Amino acid sequence: MNEMILLLLAVVGVISVACSYALIALGKMVDEFPSGNETSRTRGITSPVESTKIAVVLFWIMFLPGAWAVLQEGVVTVIIGITILFAICLFMLTALIFSFQVLGTMSQRKNENADAIVGVHSPPPAVSGSSSPAPVESTTIAIPRKNSLAKSLIQSLLKK
Repeated sequence: MNEMILLLLAVVGVISVACSYALIALGKMVDEFPSGNETSRTRGITSPVESTKIAVVLFWIMFLPGAWAVLQEGVVTVIIGITILFAICLFMLTALIFSFQVLGTMSQRKNENADAIVGVHSPPPAVSGSSSPAPVESTTIAIPRKNSLAKSLIQSLLKK
């Protein structure tokens, strides 16, 4: 039984290391994502890079006592260790999903803003040599929408 727990603990540890690196990389991607209207950004403890590093450090701080508790002989201690490990793994999974969603929403907003900046869309030119009269060219002016980031996040969550 103890060998099985050790094997599962090793698998959880390896997956957690990979998830930690992925979460820090996603935090850097979100932090370095170009925002069109900001000239300078202040980097503090609440910036995505720093907050993901804090989350990863808290994860590993909780992982060590959970791993220690799983390896103990008492039934209650093993259950507490399994509960701690399960909870922090759910925390890591939630953080990864949230980071992917934030990055997706930011890139979607960038695409929407790029379409709004272009503004005028014209249809492709008509093929010459046809016997029909030339179609009338129409232009469509896109009106930029002002949505907050929170509204975009809520809309993207409601779509799924």
